[in-house]
Amino acid sequence: MSAQIAMHAGERIEAPALSALEWKVVRLALREAGELRCAGVAEPSRLRQRLRRLWTALTGWEPQRPLADPRLEMLRRFVCTARGRRDAAEIARRLLGMGFTQRQLAAVTLLARG
Repeated sequence: MSAQIAMHAGERIEAPALSALEWKVVRLALREAGELRCAGVAEPSRLRQRLRRLWTALTGWEPQRPLADPRLEMLRRFVCTARGRRDAAEIARRLLGMGFTQRQLAAVTLLARG
């Protein structure tokens, strides 16, 4: 699937291809970021996991669970981090190691920060 991304000068470029599922994860992460429900970048410690379970038991509100596919979960975390305008360099490095390209990550960053 390809998408058009507007550039600052009004010209349009063709976004690098992501699969339909990857675009779905990007949309999911953007929605979660808007609802302030993005998962943290790091895996939660045991103490944090226990506190989350206690919080869920007390309030009924459950945080987002990680996606089953680690590659898609890393993409979701990248979008959430970029959307919050935090440094996503470490996540980007991991995504590059998982087969994403610089152009794909740049396109996703543009969408996340747009």
